[in-house]
Amino acid sequence: MFPGLYTDNASAPLRAGAGLRRAYGFGLYSYCAYVNETAGLCTARTTVYPFQPYMVIAQDVPSNYSNHTNTILHNPTFVNSSSLARSSRAASSLLLLGSFLLFILFVVYVWFHLLIFGGLGSLTFVPPSGPIVFFWGHYIPGLLVSAVAAALAAISFLAGSVTWAATIKKAKDVNPWEIQPAQFPLRIEVSTASGLHYARVVSGLLAASFTPLAIESAPFFRLIPTTPSADHLCFDVVVWFC
Repeated sequence: MFPGLYTDNASAPLRAGAGLRRAYGFGLYSYCAYVNETAGLCTARTTVYPFQPYMVIAQDVPSNYSNHTNTILHNPTFVNSSSLARSSRAASSLLLLGSFLLFILFVVYVWFHLLIFGGLGSLTFVPPSGPIVFFWGHYIPGLLVSAVAAALAAISFLAGSVTWAATIKKAKDVNPWEIQPAQFPLRIEVSTASGLHYARVVSGLLAASFTPLAIESAPFFRLIPTTPSADHLCFDVVVWFC
């Protein structure tokens, strides 16, 4: 029906008028175009890649069809590449910020607990009544940093996923569009991939982790009196200062 509009060559260069692909997938760092479910080609990776589906499609359309692209595909939201690019870049930046904060959370939390449970983060006194283990106060900021990083990362992932969802919803306005449905079954369908759902799940997990991290960051000491028995039985009494 449209000879030469699509290409079956998965290695054909992108954005060079070599023909449309059957599917396009956009991510944080690049986009990929597929001639079938498995065969495709991706662009070079770059930070915060803009979501510009119309520009990508228009530059893949062969030259003998390019003069008709703007006339046929006239959906104002989908064609407005600059608006979609701005919102997608903001969304991707928020997700990258959340990833960076998640990395800080992991490093600081693991570093703190290795010090504590490795015996380097506590000081033991031995008064007559029994030993008292007191956790040094300057390790408390490490836990506070973990709690704050968890909260900010959760907010960043949530804001990024919401912004991406709004951007994709704008692009979905093109879904009802179709070229003369009685004659030509040519249409575009925009859908959401699994990456957006993963960002929401990560946001929920980080939000759930904030409360225990905030509680754990409260200064405390552990009082461990020992009973004067031959087998040295002991019991723990933990006192928290919030």
